[in-house]
Amino acid sequence: MESFNLQQRLDQLTSKGVDKIICGGIDNFCMDHLGNMGIDVIQNVAGEAGEVLNLFIKGVLRPGFYCDGNRGRGFCGWKRGPGGGRRLNDQRKM
Repeated sequence: MESFNLQQRLDQLTSKGVDKIICGGIDNFCMDHLGNMGIDVIQNVAGEAGEVLNLFIKGVLRPGFYCDGNRGRGFCGWKRGPGGGRRLNDQRKM
């Protein structure tokens, strides 16, 4: 898909039945296009793919999720502006 333009990429996503995208960052232009095509975006997510997927499956993944990847010794939660967030101790044990 690297050689596709934006519209071709969006068409590929919808033709494959994609209805949600989890991403680290996305611009407003793409967010609007995806939303207009019925694709929900969970943005500003950072962490190990397996951990993010588990939270998504449990229904608790939200925009702004961040996990530093220190395998239970680090921060895991949601960003609330500079330096803030809610810790997810109970969610780390998946």
